[in-house]
Amino acid sequence: MSNNVVIIVADDVPVGTVVAVAKRADSQVRAVVAGSRELAESVAGAGVASVCWVPQPEGVPTEALASVVAQKVQQLAPAVTLAPNAAASRVLAGAVAAALDAAVASSVVAVNFEDGKTVVERLVAEQRAVETLETTAPVVALVSDGAEDVEESAPAPIEEVAAAVLAPMTVAGIHEGESGGADLANAQRVVGVGRGLTSKDQLALAEALAGALDAEIACSLSLCDDYRWFEHARVVGTSTQRIAPRLYVSVGISGQPQHMTGVRGAKTIVAINNDPEAPIFRNCAYGIVGDLNKVVPALTAALS
Repeated sequence: MSNNVVIIVADDVPVGTVVAVAKRADSQVRAVVAGSRELAESVAGAGVASVCWVPQPEGVPTEALASVVAQKVQQLAPAVTLAPNAAASRVLAGAVAAALDAAVASSVVAVNFEDGKTVVERLVAEQRAVETLETTAPVVALVSDGAEDVEESAPAPIEEVAAAVLAPMTVAGIHEGESGGADLANAQRVVGVGRGLTSKDQLALAEALAGALDAEIACSLSLCDDYRWFEHARVVGTSTQRIAPRLYVSVGISGQPQHMTGVRGAKTIVAINNDPEAPIFRNCAYGIVGDLNKVVPALTAALS
């Protein structure tokens, strides 16, 4: 096993943070990509040394490529295999870990090689602390969510690998659930609401603000799971969906890591909260400390 790093990508998600973590290990970085040619080409331009591309046949889920990806990574014999924290990539990472008999870590922010050991740093305690792990075994790690930009570079060579042995799975059909009209993934402006709203009647204030901004409404997990005020399609957070609007206005959201991970891609975050110590004020461009019953109507009136 050499001190090299492989990244595996199977989802159409930003790979800048994964590549950045890999490069900071001061080692050669190679990529194994399962999916479309376009995905392989996007990774090839992200600053890696080479790309091994496993095409995804039509009608076959990405997870069916897991054994092929695992075999290819095993041939590369990396000390560290990194993957973004995304649905299909997590499945492939599990197959790779089994093939390599590797140690597994999540929420990783850094990897290094010191004195014959692999040193892994990961976020713990709801991202408030960093834990350092050491091992002499191969490591498969899911990288902590982030939004680091990809450095432009000349495209790396792409080697196409025939997916000769696939798990016997095909897509039988797709059923789209009720979304209630939510399109957070494509929204340029989003107003998010949280537990700072003490009654359902206050939703009208947020809806009026969203109307003035021509924005979608989103919510924290608790307003869906605990209060049942929203359908699941409007929840933003680590375990639900991540959004990247140009403007995100949070109303009554404290800013816990679970929620902030979901809006980390937003270009500008504006926070409205009556607690000056709320964590969200450390993660926003503009913060307003005050009673939402007064601040939100005034802001809506100004925008109107």
